[in-house]
Amino acid sequence: MFTKYELLDGVNEIMEGKHTIQNCEKLAAIYTVLDHLYPENAENPQKTALNVQNQGYSYDNKVETESKPVVGRYGNSEFLQAVAGNDIKDVLLLINELMDAITVLNPRLYDSVIRRLYE
Repeated sequence: MFTKYELLDGVNEIMEGKHTIQNCEKLAAIYTVLDHLYPENAENPQKTALNVQNQGYSYDNKVETESKPVVGRYGNSEFLQAVAGNDIKDVLLLINELMDAITVLNPRLYDSVIRRLYE
Protein backbone atom coordinates (compact mmCIF):
# COMPACT_ATOMS: atom_id res chain seq x y z
CA MET A 1 0.00 0.00 0.00
CA PHE A 2 1.32 3.42 -0.93
CA THR A 3 1.06 6.42 1.33
CA LYS A 4 -0.28 9.66 -0.04
CA TYR A 5 3.15 11.27 0.39
CA GLU A 6 4.93 8.48 -1.50
CA LEU A 7 2.58 9.02 -4.42
CA LEU A 8 3.04 12.79 -4.31
CA ASP A 9 6.81 12.32 -4.20
CA GLY A 10 6.50 10.14 -7.30
CA VAL A 11 4.55 12.89 -9.05
CA ASN A 12 7.18 15.48 -8.14
CA GLU A 13 10.01 13.20 -9.27
CA ILE A 14 8.41 12.65 -12.67
CA MET A 15 7.53 16.32 -13.11
CA GLU A 16 11.16 17.31 -12.43
CA GLY A 17 12.56 14.67 -14.80
CA LYS A 18 12.70 14.37 -18.56
CA HIS A 19 9.35 14.91 -20.30
CA THR A 20 8.61 11.76 -22.26
CA ILE A 21 5.51 9.80 -23.20
CA GLN A 22 6.61 7.02 -20.85
CA ASN A 23 6.82 9.48 -17.95
CA CYS A 24 3.41 10.87 -18.91
CA GLU A 25 1.98 7.35 -18.71
CA LYS A 26 3.61 6.85 -15.29
CA LEU A 27 2.19 10.17 -14.12
CA ALA A 28 -1.30 9.18 -15.26
CA ALA A 29 -0.99 5.88 -13.41
CA ILE A 30 0.11 7.60 -10.20
CA TYR A 31 -2.77 10.10 -10.43
CA THR A 32 -5.20 7.21 -10.97
CA VAL A 33 -3.93 5.41 -7.87
CA LEU A 34 -3.94 8.65 -5.88
CA ASP A 35 -7.53 9.42 -6.89
CA HIS A 36 -8.61 5.86 -6.06
CA LEU A 37 -6.87 5.56 -2.68
CA TYR A 38 -7.32 9.18 -1.59
CA PRO A 39 -10.49 10.55 -3.23
CA GLU A 40 -10.44 13.61 -0.96
CA ASN A 41 -7.50 14.84 -3.08
CA ALA A 42 -9.16 14.21 -6.44
CA GLU A 43 -9.78 17.94 -6.94
CA ASN A 44 -6.16 18.94 -6.23
CA PRO A 45 -3.86 15.89 -6.21
CA GLN A 46 -0.66 17.89 -5.90
CA LYS A 47 -1.15 18.98 -2.30
CA THR A 48 2.27 19.01 -0.72
CA ALA A 49 3.11 18.08 2.84
CA LEU A 50 3.60 21.79 3.58
CA ASN A 51 0.11 22.64 2.30
CA VAL A 52 -1.42 19.85 4.38
CA GLN A 53 0.39 21.10 7.51
CA ASN A 54 -0.81 24.67 6.95
CA GLN A 55 -4.34 23.62 6.12
CA GLY A 56 -5.65 24.99 9.40
CA TYR A 57 -4.54 28.48 8.43
CA SER A 58 -5.83 28.51 4.88
CA TYR A 59 -9.21 29.25 3.39
CA ASP A 60 -11.68 26.46 3.99
CA ASN A 61 -14.24 25.34 1.44
CA LYS A 62 -17.34 25.97 3.53
CA VAL A 63 -20.44 27.16 1.75
CA GLU A 64 -20.26 30.90 1.24
CA THR A 65 -23.21 33.17 1.79
CA GLU A 66 -22.20 35.37 -1.15
CA SER A 67 -22.64 34.25 -4.73
CA LYS A 68 -19.59 32.68 -6.33
CA PRO A 69 -17.88 34.50 -9.21
CA VAL A 70 -18.73 33.03 -12.57
CA VAL A 71 -17.12 33.25 -15.98
CA GLY A 72 -18.74 35.79 -18.26
CA ARG A 73 -19.43 35.52 -21.97
CA TYR A 74 -16.28 36.60 -23.80
CA GLY A 75 -16.64 35.11 -27.26
CA ASN A 76 -18.23 32.52 -29.50
CA SER A 77 -15.62 29.75 -29.44
CA GLU A 78 -16.78 26.35 -28.22
CA PHE A 79 -14.53 26.64 -25.14
CA LEU A 80 -15.76 30.10 -24.15
CA GLN A 81 -19.38 29.04 -24.60
CA ALA A 82 -18.77 25.93 -22.48
CA VAL A 83 -17.23 27.85 -19.57
CA ALA A 84 -19.63 30.81 -19.60
CA GLY A 85 -21.70 30.85 -16.44
CA ASN A 86 -19.52 28.28 -14.62
CA ASP A 87 -17.82 28.91 -11.28
CA ILE A 88 -14.41 30.47 -11.97
CA LYS A 89 -12.74 28.19 -9.40
CA ASP A 90 -13.96 25.08 -11.24
CA VAL A 91 -12.80 26.43 -14.60
CA LEU A 92 -9.36 27.34 -13.25
CA LEU A 93 -8.93 23.89 -11.67
CA LEU A 94 -9.76 22.30 -15.02
CA ILE A 95 -7.34 24.59 -16.86
CA ASN A 96 -4.68 23.77 -14.25
CA GLU A 97 -5.08 20.04 -15.01
CA LEU A 98 -4.72 20.80 -18.70
CA MET A 99 -1.57 22.85 -18.07
CA ASP A 100 -0.10 19.98 -16.02
CA ALA A 101 -0.61 17.68 -19.01
CA ILE A 102 0.86 20.25 -21.40
CA THR A 103 3.92 20.54 -19.14
CA VAL A 104 4.66 16.88 -19.81
CA LEU A 105 3.53 16.61 -23.42
CA ASN A 106 4.75 19.93 -24.84
CA PRO A 107 7.01 21.92 -22.48
CA ARG A 108 7.67 24.65 -25.06
CA LEU A 109 3.95 25.33 -25.44
CA TYR A 110 3.61 25.45 -21.65
CA ASP A 111 6.50 27.94 -21.38
CA SER A 112 4.96 30.08 -24.12
CA VAL A 113 1.58 30.23 -22.36
CA ILE A 114 3.17 31.10 -19.01
CA ARG A 115 5.30 33.80 -20.65
CA ARG A 116 2.17 35.35 -22.23
CA LEU A 117 0.40 35.38 -18.85
CA TYR A 118 3.22 37.45 -17.35
CA GLU A 119 3.11 40.03 -20.19
